[in-house]
Amino acid sequence: MLRLLKRVVRWAVALVLIILGLVLSLPGIPGPGLLLALVGVFVLMPESRWLRKKYVVLDQRFPRLFRPVKVFRLRRRRTHRTQ
Repeated sequence: MLRLLKRVVRWAVALVLIILGLVLSLPGIPGPGLLLALVGVFVLMPESRWLRKKYVVLDQRFPRLFRPVKVFRLRRRRTHRTQ
């Protein structure tokens, strides 16, 4: 039950971030719109096989761009294993 709740919360947070990011990316509305949408996509990535495949393809094509994301994911994985 807790696992299902965690998935639902993750989907809800990701969708809110994506929608808010898209609204903020409209002309005339100040704010980091595309950045928020991208964060929403990364929050949703563990739940979506399609997003993970697209991430791998983009990571292979632009390795320097995704290096900070890889470092963050590795650090997060290490801290979860030690707890």
